[in-house]
Amino acid sequence: MQKYVRIFISLAFLGYGLIRIGVGSLLLGQEIGLLDFQSFHDPIKDIGGFLTKSADKQIIPVSVAGYVSYIALMGVVLSIGAIRLLRDQPLGLYFIGAFLVMYALLFVNFQTINPKAIHLAVCTVLFGVLLWLKRAQRSAA
Repeated sequence: MQKYVRIFISLAFLGYGLIRIGVGSLLLGQEIGLLDFQSFHDPIKDIGGFLTKSADKQIIPVSVAGYVSYIALMGVVLSIGAIRLLRDQPLGLYFIGAFLVMYALLFVNFQTINPKAIHLAVCTVLFGVLLWLKRAQRSAA
């Protein structure tokens, strides 16, 4: 049963990571002029507005392109961790942990808490379950 829970959580992380890669990459393409989709104009404008509004709070100033690139990079890190877990390869949990740190650093950099903190909390709980399963697997062996 523990194996199936680990697989389910890993697949959920992989899906979430792939979404971040896709969204971040598409928005980056829009921002730098490689793409021009009407449906991406508002998200780019919203991100720009958020970055402008929080400019005085940012520890490290970020452009729209930098922000969406970071989102895509977070997806890459999370996806690598999930794939490594699914393949029973080492360092999978480390990559997922690095994703969580990267996510938390966004809140630190912008010195704000918003509803996206729920995503971070859920991911942290799922990571905790994976750590618990790993510890249970070690003690059983």
